[in-house]
Amino acid sequence: MKKLVLSLVVLMGISTAFAQHVGNTDWDSEEGFRRDEQHIINDILWLEENPFATKENNTKAISDYVIRWLAETPYVSVKLDEIFTGGIVNNKRYKYSDKIRVTYLFGKSLYVIENQEKPDETAASLRGLEGVVKVYKEIVNVDPNAKNRELEYYKYLFDSNQLRDYVAAQLKEVGSDL
Repeated sequence: MKKLVLSLVVLMGISTAFAQHVGNTDWDSEEGFRRDEQHIINDILWLEENPFATKENNTKAISDYVIRWLAETPYVSVKLDEIFTGGIVNNKRYKYSDKIRVTYLFGKSLYVIENQEKPDETAASLRGLEGVVKVYKEIVNVDPNAKNRELEYYKYLFDSNQLRDYVAAQLKEVGSDL
């Protein structure tokens, strides 16, 4: 949990340096957070479809809004592990590592928000990786030099419908849970 909070604070700091205000942030109760859940869900889905900022959008501001909501919500807790992203985010030479980390966190969070009654670490991690694969495909489409062996492997597993089994096996190996 400390890792998640620290990561969120760091990501929030990075994002707020460039962000503008998007959405409501007057969350003074659980009801306020629940009121904005659908907005957060829509933002996460939108960010997966639009991973790069353009003149027409500000992905940094939207990411900051989602990160702030996740950091402050009293009822959603997501474990930001490095089981699936450690090799990527710890690679200082991979310039998209922060985008991959945030995408994984947002994908896991999306699952947790939508399935609060029945948490499932395999399904949450799978959803995180599905978002990563989607964003990775767009990254490589824009920057063909951004190929990464680990992400290519996840893309292969996703495309061949083997990603769920891989995620379950990896989590079983490390004994991870939500």
